[in-house]
Amino acid sequence: MSDQETQSGEANIEPPEIDKQGTDTTEETGSVESLGSLKESLKKSRWNVFMFLGLAFLMFGFALFPMPMDADFEYGTAEKDLGFVWGPSLAGEDFMDVPYEVTVKVNQLPATTGNITLEVFVVQIDDCTDPESASDAETKARADNDHGYQYGFVNSPVEGRSYTFDFNLDMGQYCLTAKAVGQDGTVVDPSRTNLDVSGKLWPNQVIAGLPGIVFLGLSTFAFIGAQKVGKQVKSILEDKKVTEEQMVLDEARRQKIVAGPGGPPKPVPGPGGPPSGVAGPSGAPPSQTPSGPTNVATDSQSTRAGPPQTTVPEPVTLPDDGATFEDAGNGYYYRKLANGSYEQQVYVKDASGNYVPYQAE
Repeated sequence: MSDQETQSGEANIEPPEIDKQGTDTTEETGSVESLGSLKESLKKSRWNVFMFLGLAFLMFGFALFPMPMDADFEYGTAEKDLGFVWGPSLAGEDFMDVPYEVTVKVNQLPATTGNITLEVFVVQIDDCTDPESASDAETKARADNDHGYQYGFVNSPVEGRSYTFDFNLDMGQYCLTAKAVGQDGTVVDPSRTNLDVSGKLWPNQVIAGLPGIVFLGLSTFAFIGAQKVGKQVKSILEDKKVTEEQMVLDEARRQKIVAGPGGPPKPVPGPGGPPSGVAGPSGAPPSQTPSGPTNVATDSQSTRAGPPQTTVPEPVTLPDDGATFEDAGNGYYYRKLANGSYEQQVYVKDASGNYVPYQAE
């Protein structure tokens, strides 16, 4: 191939690599931007969780914190102007009424044979110092026909005990009155009566409680959103880690391919030659011509068909070790042992067919 064709081939190969690198760079940039935006969104979601949760706790604090107040006890009666009680409650009894708790501790009562009743009134009037308006309001409260006039009582109170009365008030101006009366409805001996009257009012229970519930719900939704964004960020980071590991492996593989093999493969050791043969006789023993006079005439047509005449030795008893006799030709035999080797002694058969060692004359 000429240099010009080689350069042309290289020119055709390089542009796809440049395009591929450009595509990878674009994808990586987009991934980084997406990861950065998700991290920013995750940070905002977490801040929203803490912000709404803090506002919810603040609202619940206002809603659950009561306004304490004490009533002054004079002339056998404890009175307190509660002022304006605010709240979203409408006229009548409903769940948005403002809770009001009154606690009366009986310190002293006159010693009388008649029954004594401890009465507490929470009535909706504009002027608590007007005796006529207060009397009319107490009468309405005893009749229990109007939610704006509420009444609580305990028959035969005991000295040293405390009694708690719960009221639910609509929005308006209220007055509190607590006293101990006899059977005729008049106040018992004031000089021998002593009451401690205190109260707790929760005017912000509904006003702050509802926003607190809303903020708590927003905090829950923000927490769920933060969890979802956190899972996305975690998934992208795991994919990015896998991609980086794959890039490292691909680069190592590419470098290995570019470097090529370091040399020819190492030879594998094998057998150094053919297997060693079992030692044995390489052929029949050389024939021996018996010595005799050289001037004896011989018949050229006669041939000797067997082994030379020898003195037959006595038969030898051979051990029964699994050996066999192999015919080597011309009446000679070799004894092959059980391990495959041959005995160096040559044998012949006698007249009885026994194998006897061959002995030359």
